[in-house]
Amino acid sequence: MNFNSLFTSALLLGLLATACTSNKSLEQEQAQPSAEKINQEVVAPAAAPAARKPTYRLAALDTAHFSPSFIRGLKESIQRESYAVRGKWLILSDTDSIAFPADLPEQQPITYTGAAQGRTYQLTVTRQNYSTIRYTAEVKQASKSLARTTGTADLNPSFYTAAEVPVDTKTQTAYGAYEFLPTTPRQQNFAVLIGIGKDADKAEIYASDIAAWRNAPTLRRK
Repeated sequence: MNFNSLFTSALLLGLLATACTSNKSLEQEQAQPSAEKINQEVVAPAAAPAARKPTYRLAALDTAHFSPSFIRGLKESIQRESYAVRGKWLILSDTDSIAFPADLPEQQPITYTGAAQGRTYQLTVTRQNYSTIRYTAEVKQASKSLARTTGTADLNPSFYTAAEVPVDTKTQTAYGAYEFLPTTPRQQNFAVLIGIGKDADKAEIYASDIAAWRNAPTLRRK
C-alpha cells in the first residue's frame, strides 16, 4: 500500500467519525425539550375567574301577597344584598330558602278554643295573604266577656331566623309556631302564635298587659 492510499483511508475514517458524532449530537438536541416547552408543561394555566352570582333585591311587591309594613320590616331585618321573594318562598341564597306560612287557608276564618279555670278562650284567625292575618281574641267567664280584642297582625319579619317554641299546656311538649304582631291597632306585649305544619291546629295568645289572657291555655282548632 502506497502513501497516497494510506492518506486517503485515514481521511475517510476521520470524516466518518465526525459524521457519527454530529448525528449523535443532533439526536440528543432533538430529544431534549426546550426550556420554553418545559415552562409550558410545568406552569399550569391560570384558572378562569369564577362567575359572579346574580344579586337579587326585594322589589316592591303586590300588596295582595304581603303588607307594606311587613315588606319594610323584612328589608330592615335581612340587611343583605342577595335575597329574593318568589311566590311563597323567601330565597336567602342558592341553598337557603324558607316558605312563608300558608298552613291556614286564605280568606277563610279558622277558630281556636280552650278552657281553664272556669274561663273560655276563643281566637278566630283569617289569613289575608302570606304576611298578614286578621284576628279576634276573646275571654269569657259564665258567658260574660272579660276581654275582647280585634285587629290585624303581621308575621314577625325575623321569622326566617327561627320559629317560636311555645309549650302545649295539655301535653307539656314544645312545638314550632310563627309569631304575628299587631299592626292595627298597635299593641305592646301582644302576639298571636300559630303552629307550623302538623301543629297548625294549635295557637297561643301572649298578652301580658291583659289580665284575662294571662296563663291562658294552648288553644286548639275547632
